[in-house]
Amino acid sequence: MPELPELEVLKEVLERRVVGREITAVRVLRPGVLRIVGTPVETLNGNSFGEVSRRGKHLVLSVNRGLHMVIHLMTAGRLVISRSNTRATKATSLMVAFSDGEDLRLIENGPVKLVRVHMVKDPLQVKGIVQQGIEPLGSGLTVDVLGDLVAGRRRQAKRLLTDQKTIAGIGSAYADEILFDAKISPVRYVNTLCSMEIEQLCRSITKVLQNAIEQIRIRIGDSLFTDEIRNFMQVYKRTGQACLVCGTEIAEIRYANTRTYYCPRCQGSRKNTLH
Repeated sequence: MPELPELEVLKEVLERRVVGREITAVRVLRPGVLRIVGTPVETLNGNSFGEVSRRGKHLVLSVNRGLHMVIHLMTAGRLVISRSNTRATKATSLMVAFSDGEDLRLIENGPVKLVRVHMVKDPLQVKGIVQQGIEPLGSGLTVDVLGDLVAGRRRQAKRLLTDQKTIAGIGSAYADEILFDAKISPVRYVNTLCSMEIEQLCRSITKVLQNAIEQIRIRIGDSLFTDEIRNFMQVYKRTGQACLVCGTEIAEIRYANTRTYYCPRCQGSRKNTLH
């Protein structure tokens, strides 16, 4: 699932590649992809995207203040630019055609279709945006604010980081990386963190996300999609491999549909359990 770093870079690429191009047609190949239609998609015809922004895990392609296409790529969604005369695959959910003969296509592989597109007059009409928490790279997330978020909460560290209503944009992969950098167990209850650990966690959030953005920029270039862009990670999907810091084998916890990767030595004991 794309998280904040991938989406931030994708936003930058979209700004370079779609802003200002005249839209001639919008084709919805899978009607279920549209969740809120406050404005018909045909309203885009003859207009152009003037701005691309990111809010949590949502991409917002804006024509003007009264017309926005909000996209949540969920687990398997991706955006590509193709020649308009290229045949659409069965995985294509939506196509935005430009006057210069290219399309922006929303593609989702696999049998389960989760990608969501909202056509709204205001992004705040999208529930996921209204309910999202603090942007972790914005000025709102300070040590004091993070301290308030963890104070008195008997909640495990990873679950706090991945709760979109608390902190927006961080998913399972980067939560693992942040907690490894902070040397905090993913199953540690946040109300047991001392002030120094909270300060370190705040620094690690900024450090890991900013580094990931820089690394992904290098790997993506001017493309909208690449198969593997997370090979710079320290613990993510490295089960059984040596920790790059201490040499201990990276361990894995499986809970429901989520996998957590961590170093048992660097990140302390597993006295708490996922339940």
